[in-house]
Amino acid sequence: MLNQNAVLNIIVSIILAVLSVVLILRWYKLKGKVIIRDQQWSTVRIMFLALGLLSFVSLIMNKENTLFDYMRIVATIVAVTVFMMMRDGVGEQGMVSGGKLYPWSEVRNWDYEERKNVVAVYFTLESQKKNKPDDYTSKELDFANYDKANVLKFMRMNQGRKYTRMKKRS
Repeated sequence: MLNQNAVLNIIVSIILAVLSVVLILRWYKLKGKVIIRDQQWSTVRIMFLALGLLSFVSLIMNKENTLFDYMRIVATIVAVTVFMMMRDGVGEQGMVSGGKLYPWSEVRNWDYEERKNVVAVYFTLESQKKNKPDDYTSKELDFANYDKANVLKFMRMNQGRKYTRMKKRS
């Protein structure tokens, strides 16, 4: 009979294995489509990396690991590794955000904002819902300051007429 810890490890391993397969398929499909990558270290990426590191630490710290512990740790490390390999950014075919490619034809308009450490580029995407044509989606990608000139040149070249100044927040 399996104890509660083993059952939990099996459930987490299955969830992370499915997540890994989905991420690998997305990574393979998007490989080479991003020309200018976003800034690597967003909050979500840091949290994912911390999850992977904590799993690795649990491998080292616990001397009585079971097979199910090893399954969970391997599944976590694979999921984190694939997630870290996936990058958001812009390319010839469109923008990539969250592992999904949004073609340039779906970008309604764009704008940018210079911040202290990054250049934030905002995209307004056409509605994906046929019954709600005015339900626009907004995406934000943060690019490193050293990529600013390339990002703006790329955006003006590919999406110049869709450039729209955003309203300043109060």
